[in-house]
Amino acid sequence: MSRDGTGRSDRELGLDREITRRDFVQLAGAGIAGSALLGCGTEAPGGGSGIAVPGVASEPWSDALGPDWYGPGGVGDYASSHGNTPEVVRSAHWVRDGRAPGGGVTDTGERFDVVIVGGGLAGLSAAHHFKRHRPAGRCLVLENHPVFGGEAKRNDIMVDGVRLAGPQGSNDFGIRPPTGEPDDYFTTLGIPREFEYAPDAGQVKAPLENYGFMHWVQDQFSIGHYFGGTRRGGPGWSGGSGGWVSDLWGDPSRAPWTPEVREGFERWRNARLTDHVPPDAPGGPDNPGPWLDGMTLKAYYEDVLGLPPEVTAYVDPILASIIGLGCDAISAWWGMHFDLPGFGLPSRYDGMTFHSFPGGNAGIARYFVKDVVPDGIAGERTLGDVLNGAIDFGALDRPDQPVRLRLGCTAIDVRHTGTGDGRVRVTYVHEDRAYSVEADGVVLASGGWMNRYIAADLPDGHRAAYDHFRHGPILVANVALRNWRFLDRLGIAGCFYEGDLGFSCNIRRPMYAGDYRPVHAPDHPTMLTFYITFEAPGPSPADQGMAGRTEMLSTSFTEYERRLRAQMVELFAEGGFDPAEDIAGLVLNRWGHAYVAPGPGFFFGRDGAPAPPDVIREPFGRVAIGHSELRGHQNWTGASAEGRRAVEAVLDLI
Repeated sequence: MSRDGTGRSDRELGLDREITRRDFVQLAGAGIAGSALLGCGTEAPGGGSGIAVPGVASEPWSDALGPDWYGPGGVGDYASSHGNTPEVVRSAHWVRDGRAPGGGVTDTGERFDVVIVGGGLAGLSAAHHFKRHRPAGRCLVLENHPVFGGEAKRNDIMVDGVRLAGPQGSNDFGIRPPTGEPDDYFTTLGIPREFEYAPDAGQVKAPLENYGFMHWVQDQFSIGHYFGGTRRGGPGWSGGSGGWVSDLWGDPSRAPWTPEVREGFERWRNARLTDHVPPDAPGGPDNPGPWLDGMTLKAYYEDVLGLPPEVTAYVDPILASIIGLGCDAISAWWGMHFDLPGFGLPSRYDGMTFHSFPGGNAGIARYFVKDVVPDGIAGERTLGDVLNGAIDFGALDRPDQPVRLRLGCTAIDVRHTGTGDGRVRVTYVHEDRAYSVEADGVVLASGGWMNRYIAADLPDGHRAAYDHFRHGPILVANVALRNWRFLDRLGIAGCFYEGDLGFSCNIRRPMYAGDYRPVHAPDHPTMLTFYITFEAPGPSPADQGMAGRTEMLSTSFTEYERRLRAQMVELFAEGGFDPAEDIAGLVLNRWGHAYVAPGPGFFFGRDGAPAPPDVIREPFGRVAIGHSELRGHQNWTGASAEGRRAVEAVLDLI
């Protein structure tokens, strides 16, 4: 019988319980993982937790990914599309390695005004603005996953008759005032500006989303810091007993830190940027951006402010969860941009409420789809119908509508035809067969990790600019709980920790939408969400990203489930947590290139050269690139703006 590092058996951790295994069997039987194991193989990168790979050496290990890697997907329309699917990983690696499916390319004979590669928030925004400009035009959106939205998708899990929803990735939003402008999406898409949430449950105050509690509004909620496990006895440890500390920053003296580390955290929270900008800084002392963009956040904290490395280590996973990697990889400008301590600037987040739809920003993606293909989601354009209505997959790609969404299609080649008519041919793979369409122009609303391979006419300057784009992975785990009495006993709704897997997790006070009204109380089911980062300070950012992807993509679902259950036992056993009884389901969402990790020079450029995103934004021929990564910080507003800019540039060209 397998045991985790603490000696607990799989049975004690609840791995033998029926619900997860039942969903697993249903998933495998549905044939979602089209990549079967191709005979005996060797071990994948990452050691004993890896997946067996094919015996043919020329085929990458990703060809072997199947249900034992992907795991259960919950219920509903998103069950077949949680994180990067096996097919998406396989197709992307085919493109990277210069491989192609056999059988040649079938020309569908279709001709469009614009083809948009990528059905995430940038691509959906581009489609929205295409329809606004050309309501009688012809636009095709190619999305490589089985469901639109990119990382803005959700997980639905049924627990004792209650549907629970959680974000697969993209999450949280603020409410913007009406402007009447084309990018006033709350108005143009019909998104409400007022929402109803379940009431608080007793003394435990739960966040409304999964990010703000990490720092910006932590004092508003019941958040604990766990000092134990791998922290005990480590650098900066005072020798205290450890355990739980609630409201840490209300009284940091309760943390088992050495006096030097405690004093370092105090200076971190009180330091002011204006006291440290040199008078000859690039841009001048009144414009510290270029100076900050010339160093990493680690250099600013440790070399400029003189803080101990324990402060940097505390910030590392918080930063990685919002922008890809830790302080040694990210420009210090982003520390100021995110209003992290150490800068002493007035916070633009004061008084702001961070919201989340039940499934994160899947709600925003669904509003875009309801706009461009009204029949694509059942019901009216109300909050309840847009969020809860069934997706009509057959309606998404009908030929008689201005915007069509074609799912499960990975673009593998985009090039100008060279026939003198200025058209662009897009070749894509669907169910291991290649097809091509043509368009007057193309928007690449896809990430640079794909664009540099599929854009055959990509100029040398763009290719050089893409060399500055590094990407970090994220693993989002949604754990469905039958109850959260153990959190109530501990007096917390979210926590920070240093352990084997992840660094924080939380439950949310759910938003009500139509008939989605789960009870928020300790005796009732809820979703516990982990954003698991893979920063590894020391190696280069490129190597950190590669190492994180290798670990995440080569680890089986069962191994991650075992580690996550063991981590939860370490954290919550004191509150009476029983993994065998309390966990009702688990869905993993693996995103190999979740974030661009903008290092020094990404925002302002270096040595007189333009900033890399500014180079990428320049159209070439009849192709323009628009993706959230060009903003550095990837969020729904930036994605929407980049999609709009790119499609309007293409429409001007054609």
